[in-house]
Amino acid sequence: MSRGQNPPPLNATPDSRQTSLNNRETTANPTPLFGSTQGASRVYLCIMAHVIDRDTWSVRSDHWKGELQCGAYGSNSCLIFNYLPGVGGGPRLHTHPYAEIFIIRQGTGLFTVGDQEIEASVGQILIVPPNTPHKFTNLGPGPLETTDIHENGSFITEWLE
Repeated sequence: MSRGQNPPPLNATPDSRQTSLNNRETTANPTPLFGSTQGASRVYLCIMAHVIDRDTWSVRSDHWKGELQCGAYGSNSCLIFNYLPGVGGGPRLHTHPYAEIFIIRQGTGLFTVGDQEIEASVGQILIVPPNTPHKFTNLGPGPLETTDIHENGSFITEWLE
């Protein structure tokens, strides 16, 4: 919107409001939060964002450990924050109908992905394709900490062992 133009009316359709605001494309369906009748003012759009407090998803306050199904917040993802303090541990063999991404934040893990065994260490990212059996364990000597991203808004897991 150029200086001196009136903002789009509040009863304008979402598409016409968005087009008049710098011709930006959006997949959201924003609604006006407030507007002004002043010539140089803009209409501000409200697009819902979520801030999720740690006590909502964390099972420990001293480590990143817990999980969150983000579909409830409009995201097509789930998060698992793993903290395995000692050698061993980790989930049993399982599969998902969607990809899973493992971000190794600390330590070294041994990942079984299909018929492969992969050692992954801090700073590496491992992507497991959909419908691929996988599991992991902490190789030590210290803790293994991962952030796991499931590409689905809720967990779907088939346990194989």
